[in-house]
Amino acid sequence: MKETLPRDPGNSFYDRRAVVFYLCASLYFGAIYVSMPILAPYAQFVGGSLQSAGLVISAYGLPQLLLRIPLGLWSDGLRRRKPFILIAFLLEGIGGCGLIGSNSVVLLFFSVLTLGIAACAWVPFTVLFASYFPAAQIGQSMGFLLFSTRVSQGITNYVGGVIAEAGGWTAPFYAGLILTAMGFLFARGIPENRPQERPGSSWGRFLAVSKSPLVWMVSALAFLVQFANFATTYGFTPIYAQRLGASKGDLGALLFVFMVPNVLATFLAAPLARRFKDRRVVCAGFLAISAAVFCTPWTDSLAVLFALQALNGLGVGVVFPPLMGLAIRSMPHDQQATAMGNFQSIYAIGMTLGPLLSGWVGDHWGLSWIFILSGVLCGLGGFIAWKKISAD
Repeated sequence: MKETLPRDPGNSFYDRRAVVFYLCASLYFGAIYVSMPILAPYAQFVGGSLQSAGLVISAYGLPQLLLRIPLGLWSDGLRRRKPFILIAFLLEGIGGCGLIGSNSVVLLFFSVLTLGIAACAWVPFTVLFASYFPAAQIGQSMGFLLFSTRVSQGITNYVGGVIAEAGGWTAPFYAGLILTAMGFLFARGIPENRPQERPGSSWGRFLAVSKSPLVWMVSALAFLVQFANFATTYGFTPIYAQRLGASKGDLGALLFVFMVPNVLATFLAAPLARRFKDRRVVCAGFLAISAAVFCTPWTDSLAVLFALQALNGLGVGVVFPPLMGLAIRSMPHDQQATAMGNFQSIYAIGMTLGPLLSGWVGDHWGLSWIFILSGVLCGLGGFIAWKKISAD
């Protein structure tokens, strides 16, 4: 298969190249998310506090905050995406081995940190896939790509809980290593699509992206989504569920229930945005997240908690594809990785700050205030989306 392919308006979302890419991206995230159902409870088990759990979960977002913009600049400068993807799978393997041997909060932190460095490759991942399609299809391409990764996350979330129930806390870490090896093999087969034009200087590209109010605005909205997502869904919702009597298997099912509507909403987000416009879709998604998160501490039933998780997943699913498309839609091809790096670095602040701040809030004010804080912030996000995203 040729390494460099021209951007072809006739490319299909279902051809062999796209399918291999979906599989690769699914395994890339599956290797990480198979451990997510038990990671926060395991960190609390090892460290003995909510703040310990928050610290470990925040390690996943920290390198994404620091490295995604430089990685986007580097990728645009080299006009290469694939090498970064291959290196990411190697880092996932290192992080997975570290998780298996982690018996302290410090070791857990650095193992999750390594997985966070690997996750920075989502910048070239998304830009490489978008490069296979014309500009008018970028939003739709993000929907298809996110759909494949959400399916993977949903399945691996559920399987991770089942594996932990059957084999103990560290069993999902071994499963992650297997998925990493499979993903590396698939990644070797994806074709590179290098921009034909030579990019300008890194500083010039960064300044060009930094002058875009749209990129900053949608990045700020993504920050609010990820703050709530990593503070609750991947952070303290599993701990809250344990207080309601959930088993390890239930924790996997809880994330699975989040992911099913998330997957469906991700798939439908692009056609919904075309019909109802980005502003309405993003605003509705934020309000759904806000309602689900805000109501969580007032439920004492696992069944109701599962229903709230489903509503939360629906909201997150419809919000992200339009935001990702808006982040790079107006950018020249040779600046798209830089723009996507900016977008993903800013929302990584939420991935880092969400669990870190929420762990402190939980230890000092109580677990309920974690959900109240995230609910209020997502309500604010809906207001900003309505005011700032164009109605056209």
